[in-house]
Amino acid sequence: MIIKEGRFNHAYVSVEFAIEELGKFVMLKEALDSSKDDPILVEDRIFRSHKGKPEKAFTVLDPKFKTIYRGIFDDRIFDPRIFDTGTSVSHRTRLECAFVDYNGAWYIGRRINENLLIDLINQIREKLPQI
Repeated sequence: MIIKEGRFNHAYVSVEFAIEELGKFVMLKEALDSSKDDPILVEDRIFRSHKGKPEKAFTVLDPKFKTIYRGIFDDRIFDPRIFDTGTSVSHRTRLECAFVDYNGAWYIGRRINENLLIDLINQIREKLPQI
């Protein structure tokens, strides 16, 4: 419903939370399958890492779905509010999509391609039952 309304930034916030939860699920599953890790220790070590949870999720998701907008400039170097940069799945992107800023004009989030976002959602739907 949010995507149909064209509110891709708001939709991405929920998708990023789903990716982080998927990452935690993968961590717990690995810990339970391994005799080395205690699932209780996994929580302290990795569960709090906003960077680590998506990284773990993308061990089961295809990494090509990390890009949700293909820009001309690299967002790690150029300011996305000024330059046409790409947008990648990250907790930083989630924060940028969740808040509105005023810098002479209202600014919300990042550029997100509707089809790439839908592809990411479908990838999560496809992989979740397999995990």
